[in-house]
Amino acid sequence: MSRLDARKAEVFAQALAKGISQSDALREALPLCKRWKPKTVHEEASRWAADSKVRARLVELQAASAEKAVLNGAAIMEEIRNLAHSNIAGIMHEDGRVKLPHELDPVTQAAVASFKIDEFGRIEYKFWDKNSALERAAKILGLFERDNSQKLDPLRELWQQVSGKVVGPKPEGAVYDDADDRG
Repeated sequence: MSRLDARKAEVFAQALAKGISQSDALREALPLCKRWKPKTVHEEASRWAADSKVRARLVELQAASAEKAVLNGAAIMEEIRNLAHSNIAGIMHEDGRVKLPHELDPVTQAAVASFKIDEFGRIEYKFWDKNSALERAAKILGLFERDNSQKLDPLRELWQQVSGKVVGPKPEGAVYDDADDRG
């Protein structure tokens, strides 16, 4: 942003970070260039994109976007853990009244797929499938690996059975007697 107006360069960098072409980003940052010839817009946009401060800002914006876009594995496992450990009794107060959604603890909230409140103020909760959460948790923890290792690969099992017992074609002129396993 050395020779560029800092505010306009920021608009340009933000537009680039959104995936807009350099020429269109320049048109956003510098509206008067909409009257320029396309070749002139393209050349000026290339100069702006080559500016070291614009490039540095673009890298910052892209890094921030990438960080937001990445799924956090620990957070996902925490959600699965909460659902696996959930107890639907968490929707009730000690006096038997049903809790409102904002009154639920985080583990019970994780178990709730949706809720409805009817015209009389009654709450109906719908819960996620706890079995699928437990299955996912078991997979994450590798609890199926032992079970899977007990199952033999049918092709490998067949290969082991015939290994060493298969001979190639009978050589021309070879004679095998009945006692020979090869014939």
